[in-house]
Amino acid sequence: MPIEVDPDERLADIARATVEVARERGTRAVTLRAVAERLDRSTAYITNFVPSRALLMANALDHARAQWDESRAAHLGDRVGVERLAELTRWMCSSSPEENVLRSLWIEVIADVRGANRRAYEVVKGVTDATYGKFLAGAEHVAHDGERVDHDEAAHIADILYLYCRGYEVKAIEDPEVWTDERVQASLEVLLDALVFGRSGSPAE
Repeated sequence: MPIEVDPDERLADIARATVEVARERGTRAVTLRAVAERLDRSTAYITNFVPSRALLMANALDHARAQWDESRAAHLGDRVGVERLAELTRWMCSSSPEENVLRSLWIEVIADVRGANRRAYEVVKGVTDATYGKFLAGAEHVAHDGERVDHDEAAHIADILYLYCRGYEVKAIEDPEVWTDERVQASLEVLLDALVFGRSGSPAE
């Protein structure tokens, strides 16, 4: 009787191995062969589930999406309004070794969105587009003189916070020893105070 294979479980194993190779040896070392060796499998085994290097990247990022969703939900808890917006921004501007590996994969993918990398890019774009929507929803709770800001001003606030976080993600990979979490969070609090908390009147919920 043939052994049943769970494709989702195999893809999750491959995603974990991809991240481990990238963490230990850098993103350029991520290849079908390297991931196969990490799992003590043949290259043919890997290509049966993920047929190209570009799809290795897409698979790793796709599996990371569920982890990001869980981590974000746990961090935000039951916060609402501007407090939720502020915590979302703080969460986006924090790092861990695994997060930085995934950011490295993300940066490599967006550097070339053509051809084989297109699938990986669509995964990244889906994550970032959804994140921007959360920034905009939070920004619409910001108040001025006791009244919520209009849609255009909320969009400007969302744009600024979103671009700050995306810029941080690049610098965290490019120069992590300089752009530490402490430095980034300190400047972020100045930005949040100016855009979100430093306005007159009580925040609208």
